[in-house]
Amino acid sequence: MKKFAVAFILLAVAAGLGFYYYSSNAAKETGALILFGNVEVTEVDLGFKAPGRIAEIFTDEGRRVSEGEMLAKLESAELEKTVEQAMAALDEALARLDEISAGSRKQDIAQASASIAQAKAELDKTEKELKRAVFLHDSGAISAQKLEEAQRGRDVSFNIHKKTVEAHSLAVEGPRKESIVAAKARVRQAEAALSLASERLKDATLYSPVSGITLRRNMEPGESAGVGAPVATIADLQHPWVRVYVKEDKLNTVKIGQRAFVTVDSYPGKVFEGTVSHIASEAEFTPKNIQTKEERVKLVFAMKVAVKNDGLELKPGMPADVRLDAGGRG
Repeated sequence: MKKFAVAFILLAVAAGLGFYYYSSNAAKETGALILFGNVEVTEVDLGFKAPGRIAEIFTDEGRRVSEGEMLAKLESAELEKTVEQAMAALDEALARLDEISAGSRKQDIAQASASIAQAKAELDKTEKELKRAVFLHDSGAISAQKLEEAQRGRDVSFNIHKKTVEAHSLAVEGPRKESIVAAKARVRQAEAALSLASERLKDATLYSPVSGITLRRNMEPGESAGVGAPVATIADLQHPWVRVYVKEDKLNTVKIGQRAFVTVDSYPGKVFEGTVSHIASEAEFTPKNIQTKEERVKLVFAMKVAVKNDGLELKPGMPADVRLDAGGRG
């Protein structure tokens, strides 16, 4: 067991020492620059836009997922009711707009005319009663109170008749432009409410924005998820890269877009094509966790080599060898 532990430590140290190692033999024979690094990927923490209780989760750690695939759902009964209410409010607003835009019906105008006739008859009646009351009051036959009652009756009939005439006029003219504008505004308000409710219901379902592998499943059904709380972490395996370091004196041999060839121990003999996608603009000392004390004082430049991973074979953390051929861009 001790021998195995020692051998493992020696192997790890050897891998660290060779992280940016330049193979002099390969350089002499082919002019290639040999670098060593590890495969890295973009990790995406996925969370809901709104808080809620998780109803279902459809992925597990290590499972491959496709872009647009459903990963989790919140309990949504209340949100579905809100959408139904918003739809009903929109239907009502549209019906009201149609009613106003259509104008008055013939039946409404006829009813308004009938109301005028009825009110005019009542007005004529109360005016006659008022004249009779004035005569009787002047004769001393009735009190002033009775005269006042007759006057009030006539005034009430007059106001009712005036209102029926105005109502008939409005029925004939149809709805005002302001009423139509207000009805249209209520329709837009109802549409906005429905759109908002539908969007909130949509946000209760979590979809993967990338194709990759589930690195971590952070929550379980029944748990309450806060806004943005990571439910799952997805690694984008379609766009991996290898982070390597090149010595300062070799920086002039690399450039953005330069072809690269990547190999990993997991797939012996297979070469993954790539290109240099990033070169650091500033030098740094060799990472302490990788190099010996003597090597740490040397300046290196970090580089990213983007790799094609059509079969999703490259996984994060895999040690990788990178060969950059002399000749620059592919």
